[in-house]
Formats: sequence, structure tokens, C-alpha cells
Amino acid sequence: MASDRPTLRGRLLERTITLTDAVVAIAMTLLVLPLVDQVAALESGDLAAGFADEWHLFVSFVISFLVIHVFWSAHEDAFSWIDELHPRLRSLNMWWLLLIAFLPFPTARVGKDATTATVPLYIGTMFVLSVLTAWMSVVAERSSIQPDVVAGRTARRTVLTWSTPAVFALCTAVGAVNAEAGLLGLLLLIVVRVVEVVGPGRPAEGTATSS
Repeated sequence: MASDRPTLRGRLLERTITLTDAVVAIAMTLLVLPLVDQVAALESGDLAAGFADEWHLFVSFVISFLVIHVFWSAHEDAFSWIDELHPRLRSLNMWWLLLIAFLPFPTARVGKDATTATVPLYIGTMFVLSVLTAWMSVVAERSSIQPDVVAGRTARRTVLTWSTPAVFALCTAVGAVNAEAGLLGLLLLIVVRVVEVVGPGRPAEGTATSS
């Protein structure tokens, strides 16, 4: 019976990853619904004018789509370090999925009316998501199947892991005063992402398994 435990743990990890991928896919799809509703209300001859009038809907859609993709990539990276699901990681993942599923709502709100009320809700949701993502990365690395590799990259990786929440926190605070400035501040995430890409990466393929 004891010999079956690694297999059961591997299946639990696999099911968690499968559920995560499904929720992310649904959330990314739901982001487009406000755009579909808007286009359906336009006359065919007024599409260009409608796009110009509702540009903020398209901007919020693109930002949220890319943000979810980045969070999903970070989630994939964190889970690539483990071969079984840590109980704390499972709990964090549940809250992470809750916010991923919730994100289309503030996206729709800020797309219709970007104000000092809707922008902090929108960016604040992504801030909490980024904190959960960073926390999961820390837990995953501490329970890594490659502790020697993790130890060699911990210092710089810790700074990179928490830089994204710092940007979201700053933009949330700015957005509470100036909605447009808060949204523009999200461009800082491009710099953070570039640094992360050229920084230390995930374990080599084949060194971590989920079964």
C-alpha cells in the first residue's frame, strides 16, 4: 500500500495541473465576452467608430489576456520543480484559481468605465494574484526535487519573484488617485518580464516529473 503513495501523489499533482489549465482557458475565453456584446450592438457600417469609442475595452482585454498568460506561465514554472503536491501549495492554488476565475469581472468593469474605483479593483485583483503566484513559487522551490539547483539561484530569483507584486501594488495605489496613470504603470511589467526571461529558468526538461 505504501508503494502506491508516490503514484497517488503524482496523480493528485496531475489533476491539479489539469484543473488549473481548464480554469485558465475558460477565464481567458470569458474576457472576450464584453467585446462580443459591444460588436453585436453596432451596425456594420459603424464598426470603425465603435472600435474607436470603445478602445478601453480592447485595451483591458489585451492586458488581462497577457497577464493571465504570464501568471499561467509562472504557475507552470513553479510546478515544474516538484513531483508531488505540497498541502500548502494545493491551498494556495485554490485561491489562485478563484481569482483567475474572478478576473473577467473587473476586466469588464474597467473596460466600460476606467475610474479611480474600478481601476484599483482591477489592478488590485492582479496584485493579489501576483502575491499568490510568488508565494506558490517559493513553496514549490522549497519542496523542490532539485534543492542544489534552487539554492544556486535563490537570491536573484527571490527579487524577481516579488518584483511583479511590487509593480501591481504601486499601480493599484496610483490608480486610486489617477485611473489612467495606474493603467499606464502596468507597462513596467514588460521590463520585469524581460528580466525574468533572461534570468535563471526552470529545471532542464526531463529532470522534473509529475507522475
